[in-house]
Amino acid sequence: QNHQQKSTMASDSTSSIDPAVAQSEFVSQTAKKQLRVTCYGSSSSLTPEPYLTAARSLGYILAKRGHTCINGAGSFGCMAAMNDGAATGNGHIVGVIHEMWVVDGADWSVRDGGAHKVFTKPASDGKRDGPVREMLIAGGDDLQERKKLLVQNADALVVLPGGPGTWDELWEMACARNIGLSTLPIVVVNVDGYYEPFAQMLQKAYDDSLIKLKPEQIVHFVATPQEAVQWAELQSEATPDIPQQPKLQKRTSTLKRSSFMSMDYFRRIGSANTSNSSSFDENGFMNEGSWSLPVWSLSFAAGVALGVGMMLARPK
Repeated sequence: QNHQQKSTMASDSTSSIDPAVAQSEFVSQTAKKQLRVTCYGSSSSLTPEPYLTAARSLGYILAKRGHTCINGAGSFGCMAAMNDGAATGNGHIVGVIHEMWVVDGADWSVRDGGAHKVFTKPASDGKRDGPVREMLIAGGDDLQERKKLLVQNADALVVLPGGPGTWDELWEMACARNIGLSTLPIVVVNVDGYYEPFAQMLQKAYDDSLIKLKPEQIVHFVATPQEAVQWAELQSEATPDIPQQPKLQKRTSTLKRSSFMSMDYFRRIGSANTSNSSSFDENGFMNEGSWSLPVWSLSFAAGVALGVGMMLARPK
């Protein structure tokens, strides 16, 4: 009878999860390597049910695979649904919230989409056994610090349907990949073709030579949350296929190394007119800060002479 009760409880706890996901062999096995996965998605209370279903599935899959779900901690929309799913799977959850939602320095406001309820139940002794429930608080007059904390130390980024805030976060990270500032893998769950215009835009930009990387090197599109997690795990094992950030090269002087007006010329004159060997490097050039008054005088006189010569040479 006890066994039957436990089975019933387990069945009830996953009733909100897509049965195909809950019964998946992939989902039932813990990943070899645990990842920190940042998840973007809607925070609207009007989010359509297919998007919420995908979000719950994503949170559940991450939890069962042993990954940490990092998100905006919202109490509505895809953010809330993914936290519900992760909690159902008894997984690790990290929320990132702006300080405007902090009440009396301790509690999280649930007004107007504040923190999800999963973050409001700490252990009575201040300690918690089991899965991580961590809240990070971002400050500032805008959302820049919050966006940084969301992807800090992340291994992958999964994007669900969302509005302009989600788009902003997605495109900022896509831009960082495109210019080589980030190698964080980005995968979009294209539920019901929601992100099809985004995929078309990337392809159009590539076809018109507005971006150098191929679209799939910037953002990867899949149909289901399980495909997204599988792809993220594969990326963690593979070498990033994105080029390293190019190094900026210093512009060299247009004057030749041995020309009369080059800096090296005056350094060599200094080396020929002083007996203090400690003022020179191994190449015979005068060290910075060791220039003598005669050398500076010579350079000044040469500049004046050149200027006068150019004035006299001008046609009258």
